Amino acid sequence: MGHNVDIDFEEQDPKRRRVPDRRMNPTPILSKYTLKGRRKDVRRDEDKKRHIYVDQYSLRFFILLLSILLLGVADALLTLHHVHVNNAEELNPIMDFFLGMSPKIFFNVKYILTAICLTVLCLHKNLPIVKYLLGVVFLIYFVIVLNHLYLFTLVS
Repeated sequence: MGHNVDIDFEEQDPKRRRVPDRRMNPTPILSKYTLKGRRKDVRRDEDKKRHIYVDQYSLRFFILLLSILLLGVADALLTLHHVHVNNAEELNPIMDFFLGMSPKIFFNVKYILTAICLTVLCLHKNLPIVKYLLGVVFLIYFVIVLNHLYLFTLVS
């Protein structure tokens, strides 16, 4: 009556498939489908527990990652400004070490560390903890950049 022909076909005889079912094995983090694949999300509830990697990422997700990276760059540049113009101090002891080496090393280390962390989180985007972490990281960077801008108003 209202049966979907494709579902009935798969349930009756899955051996008749002409193309092997890609869902039998989980998609690896990086594969031949990473650049030319079509899977953007895990659709079936049963697959969400086994298949966490996808081939492509949504524009919205890309914009979130790019926003975090740009906020990280803004934080680094604004920190350099405050340290050199306003005689402020870097509170993070690890980044303060790199700042003591040179502003260029400080910026590069901050950028590279942020980019590597975002890449790892991007590859694991379907893990529930990652979605939470990305939201938290975005908010933290957003507040830090707002704080830098507030400091500009105090100094000006």
